[in-house]
Amino acid sequence: MKEELSKAFLHLLASSTGLDVGTWGQDYDVRDVTLKSRVEYPDLSDTGIDVQLKCTGQQAVDRADTVAWSLSTHHISKMRKTMRATPFLFCVLVTDADAGYWLEATMDGLLARSHMYYLWGHDLPAPIAAQESQTVHVPKVNKLTPATLLELMEEASKWRAH
Repeated sequence: MKEELSKAFLHLLASSTGLDVGTWGQDYDVRDVTLKSRVEYPDLSDTGIDVQLKCTGQQAVDRADTVAWSLSTHHISKMRKTMRATPFLFCVLVTDADAGYWLEATMDGLLARSHMYYLWGHDLPAPIAAQESQTVHVPKVNKLTPATLLELMEEASKWRAH
């Protein structure tokens, strides 16, 4: 259920900016969705971002300035790769543990009591040898909003495999 909530949340943000959201089967090669832009950027048209989504209601991962998430070193290695056509974005949706508080529909509109935070895949820490997983700290200043999503897409338009 939380995976669907994280996809819906990102879809809501992306739709409000005019971005397209392509979905994959369950966790296809580490990517859950691909965002695409129709904007003709100076450096690249057909810009995209592959996204790995997570969702949690656990207070233990919700720290003062970061969200602490345990990732497999396999996932970290995949998202850190720079020899790829599109960059990876790692996103964590933080919501209430009780599903009854996730959304509220009122006369004023829909209120989602959640925040999504992001980190570029190439900014993930290097995998630690001989460990199957490690904790990644996603800064809360990296809150995903429609405006930051457009900024990230513009950054992705300058992405070059290297």
